[in-house]
Amino acid sequence: MPANAWSAPPTPQQNDASLTTSSFTTATLTDISPAPCFIPAGTINSSTRIRLHATGNYTATTTASSLKWGFYLTQAGSAISATASAALAETASTAAVVATAWPFILDYSGVFNEVSVSQNATTGKVTGQGYSLLPASLTTFTGPVPMPMTAAARTVTQTSTITGLNTLTNLIAMLGITVATNTGFSNVVVDELTCELIG
Repeated sequence: MPANAWSAPPTPQQNDASLTTSSFTTATLTDISPAPCFIPAGTINSSTRIRLHATGNYTATTTASSLKWGFYLTQAGSAISATASAALAETASTAAVVATAWPFILDYSGVFNEVSVSQNATTGKVTGQGYSLLPASLTTFTGPVPMPMTAAARTVTQTSTITGLNTLTNLIAMLGITVATNTGFSNVVVDELTCELIG
């Protein structure tokens, strides 16, 4: 007899409004999540599945900006960080297109292979992959393009510095962007960020 595996968001309510971000520090990972996707400590078990989905649009006046998008896990109460957050999936850095509110879609699915056994353990591990649909025009996408970009990056392991994969603590699933050059990159609007846990 097969077991039941329930699918549910980790919090009662995720975002119900879009978020516009228009200020970026050059080459710094920026949180663009419209609302926190909170995952309580102890929710994740070995074999728990995670699905992340994000949609929105961006506006740019030049192709001088290079953009890297990604999904991240970060300890609750901590800011998103290129060193401490667990990068579940990131796109390659790609030049922005000259665009006014052109759409994007990002998706990721993963499975937790192992959970944390202590604060500074190296046991927490998740394996997954997804894709990006980034705008080529108002009506067409480039892709889908796989993310992460390498086989090695599909598996993320907890370390003493990657605290965003410590499943013993409260975590936040986040959508982030790194803008290599912020000249001419006007804003990004995120309409939806959904986190779903299965099992």
